[in-house]
Amino acid sequence: MKRLFIAAMALLLVMFLFACGSNETATQTPEQPAPSGETTPPPEAPAETKEASYEVTYTNCKLWKDSIGSVWGQTIVEISNTGTENLYLSTGSYDLEDKDGNLVASKTLVSTYPDVLAPGEKGYMYEETTLDDVDTSMALTVIARPDVEKSTSELVRFPVTDTKISDAEYGGVKMLGRVENTSKEAQSMVYIVAFLYDSNGTMIGSMFTILSDELAAGDKIGFEMQGFSLPDNVTASSVANYVVYAYPYQMQF
Repeated sequence: MKRLFIAAMALLLVMFLFACGSNETATQTPEQPAPSGETTPPPEAPAETKEASYEVTYTNCKLWKDSIGSVWGQTIVEISNTGTENLYLSTGSYDLEDKDGNLVASKTLVSTYPDVLAPGEKGYMYEETTLDDVDTSMALTVIARPDVEKSTSELVRFPVTDTKISDAEYGGVKMLGRVENTSKEAQSMVYIVAFLYDSNGTMIGSMFTILSDELAAGDKIGFEMQGFSLPDNVTASSVANYVVYAYPYQMQF
């Protein structure tokens, strides 16, 4: 009887050990791929961006009525190059809103000057145009959308000398001066633009002309330009300062 009991206990012990062993799972180590000898290429440098550093530092729309009763609007958008690279100013656009936020006018393909803007310089989107359904007593807000990008064109400026500003015969102001081609090539098209400022340093008008005659390298030529549609209060005596730029035609795509 005692032997039978011992045999039964031994059988139970064997069964217990077998059950414990069957619950253990072997940990398998995944096979590692053999080295291929290839190295991971370095990350590519980010693509060059055309984003430009600039600020719209002043906007204004001045309204006035001419001698035949048409209402004119002089829209000025000042663009400051706040970065360290030259900027290219393409034609821009703007909306005019009344004091309640209602859309009064929307203009596109608005000229900007100069084409290339150096760091620290100020350029302008500028337009004088008639406006429908607008009264001169209205206060309009300019919503500016300049088209500005980094310049791929060289900054080229020609010296302007002997400038003189005076009142034009039929209103507005005019400017007389000379421009010199200091490049080594003849120039077939030279742009000249003048920005007019009052005693507070605020831009109050602009004049623009194009010299279509070929200007030989090293040669000087006189020019005369006039602001025909300037507000009535812009006269030679109201212009405290002005800046004149002369540069070749430059197109950036």
